[in-house]
Amino acid sequence: MTTRMLKITIVAVCALLVATVGSIRPGSTQPAAPTFAAYIYDAAGKQLGQAWFVGVDNGVQVRIDVTGLPPGAHGMHIHEVGSCNPLRDMQGKATPFGAAGGHFDPQGSAHHLGPYGAGHAGDLPNLLVSQAGHARTTFFDDRLSVKAGPTNVVGRAIVIHANEDNYTDTPPLGGSGPRIACGEIGPLRVSLL
Repeated sequence: MTTRMLKITIVAVCALLVATVGSIRPGSTQPAAPTFAAYIYDAAGKQLGQAWFVGVDNGVQVRIDVTGLPPGAHGMHIHEVGSCNPLRDMQGKATPFGAAGGHFDPQGSAHHLGPYGAGHAGDLPNLLVSQAGHARTTFFDDRLSVKAGPTNVVGRAIVIHANEDNYTDTPPLGGSGPRIACGEIGPLRVSLL
């Protein structure tokens, strides 16, 4: 009886955590529970942190908390494919996180103009990493969604790059350089420990 009650209590606590974890969108009085997450890893497979994607009115609130990145500004994008696997070229050279494909561009703009421009919907604000290697940020994006439809980010990937993004089409695209971290966007996992 005691073991069964403990299991029921653990399940109830986990359900409560999932229902209450989240943040409040500016101007909102109701907390929004994150519905999806990306568990972000470096190329060596070390988990650096998470990104949460909260469905809110007319868009998505994105919250990111990562540790272990080089200090400075880093380009960050939603990429088309929900895979953080490397991609090998014809000569066998592997591109870390290359299987994530290109920037998510559901409107077919074919332009890289930054998070508030008329370009790729997957263009996110640069991630600012402290001297200690930690970054935490929250922002709202009205060009993305976690609902069914062309702007849905679920099943895609979030990629962090080595350099700051200049938000231009000038080659190389945005100048943000190699992919240094990646997370596949999917269901939020609840851990009992």
